[in-house]
Amino acid sequence: MVGSTELGNDAFKLEESHGKGKVKKKMRKVILFMMLSVDGYFEGPNHDLSWHNVDKEITKDAIKRMKEMDLIIFGKRTYQTMESFWPQAQDDPKISKDDLIVARLMNSMNKIVISRTLNKIREHKNWKNVKIVHKFDPKEIMRLKKQPGKAIGIGGSSLALSFIRAGLIDEFRFMISPVVIGAGTPIFQGLGRQLKLELIRTRKFRSGNVMQYYRPMK
Repeated sequence: MVGSTELGNDAFKLEESHGKGKVKKKMRKVILFMMLSVDGYFEGPNHDLSWHNVDKEITKDAIKRMKEMDLIIFGKRTYQTMESFWPQAQDDPKISKDDLIVARLMNSMNKIVISRTLNKIREHKNWKNVKIVHKFDPKEIMRLKKQPGKAIGIGGSSLALSFIRAGLIDEFRFMISPVVIGAGTPIFQGLGRQLKLELIRTRKFRSGNVMQYYRPMK
C-alpha cells in the first residue's frame, strides 16, 4: 500500500520494557560508515561517486554490516539518494543476487530522516519503516541508544558532524578506496575542531580497498 508518514519527535520516544519491576536498558552502538578516497573525500565534484571501487567481496561485506543494524538515521540528501535508488533496484531483473539482498535489507530497514524541511515521505512495498524527525536532539538519540536492539547506522556527512559534536558516535568505519580524486567534499568538512581516534583494526580487500575501524579516544 502506498501511504505517507509525517511524524514529529515522537519518532524518538523510548519504549521501555518492564520486567519484575525493573526497566531493562541496553546501550546500542552508533556506527558511521563512509567510503573515502585516499585524499579524504567522500564524494567528488557534483556529488560524483563513480570512483567508488565496489566488487562482489565489498558487497558481501555491506550485507554483513547491514545485518548488524536494525536502524539507520539519515540526513535529508542521503535519504533521498537512497530512496531514489534502492526501491527500483529491488525490482530490476538484472540485479545481482548480492545486490538484491542489500536492496531488501535497505528497503525493509527501520529508517529515520532528520530534516527541518522534509515534511512527508511515501512508503510502498519496496520502501518501508520510515519516520521523519525535524530536529536533531542528542537527548533523544541517547534514548534510542538505550532501547534494545542492534546497532544504529548514520547516513550523511552533515548529520555525522552533529553526532560527532554531541559525542554520540561509538565507531567509525572508513573504507579507503585506492584512488586520489583531487577535489570534492572532505569527510569532516565543517567540523572545526580536532577529533582524536583510536585505530581498532584494519581489513584489506582483494580490490585494494582497506577498511579502517576507529573509535573515539576518551
